[in-house]
Amino acid sequence: MNRSNSAAALTESALIYLDDALKQAATPADFLAQADAIIEKPENRLPLPTDLGDPDPIQPTGTKGVDIANAPAVFEYIGLLDRSNASDPRLWTFLAFSTYRAYMEKRWPLDPKSGSWQNRVRDRWLLRSATRGRLIRHGVARLWWVTELTRDAKCEHPLSKVNGDPYAYTSAVFQNEDRINALFDREAGAITSVMRSVLEHADKDISYQRDSHVRAVMKELTLIMGFRDLGVLSPADLDELIEEVRPRYDDEAYSPTLGPA
Repeated sequence: MNRSNSAAALTESALIYLDDALKQAATPADFLAQADAIIEKPENRLPLPTDLGDPDPIQPTGTKGVDIANAPAVFEYIGLLDRSNASDPRLWTFLAFSTYRAYMEKRWPLDPKSGSWQNRVRDRWLLRSATRGRLIRHGVARLWWVTELTRDAKCEHPLSKVNGDPYAYTSAVFQNEDRINALFDREAGAITSVMRSVLEHADKDISYQRDSHVRAVMKELTLIMGFRDLGVLSPADLDELIEEVRPRYDDEAYSPTLGPA
């Protein structure tokens, strides 16, 4: 399509039209053609308060850590948002189908041979409701939201201080896909100080970097949230708490290459 890639939002009606088109389309190509027609209509678009212009392109490269560079790029393009506006499905759906379309087609392709391509559209492309889980799964929203929850603008915390990198924690999250789910699928992951402490904990030992370990720690912390406000704890207190609840391993039975014996 020949058009500007500047960010905008869709109308609520446009989201409904996209949802209807998805239900009716027999193939990804049919659906995307209908989606393009919907998005191209001026009456289905809402301009943003500020024209952001066209973003620098983001492209997935390789497999591991594919979004380490992409997430900060999207965050810097969109800029700071209050969390209400950052939860608007109309913004993220437009960005997926238009502004970052080239990225989406490579990062989250819709395979006509797959019987679940519609599910991928609902998970990664078309955002209808903005729960925390859906925002973290959406192909573009996740890049902004993970960065928002992990950015250390003043490089005040341990991982950021090493190289003066405000996105050090963001990079640690995007090391692999399972880590994102392990950290943010549970309520404790919405507390920046908790997420930061868990990433610092994982950095201490290779055995702590396993997704199963991070997931177990987050599960325990979420249970503790039921009777304790984790958001008011100091980094030292959080570190002590994580040490108390973390899984224990027999060092001799654990191989950094093979995992548990």
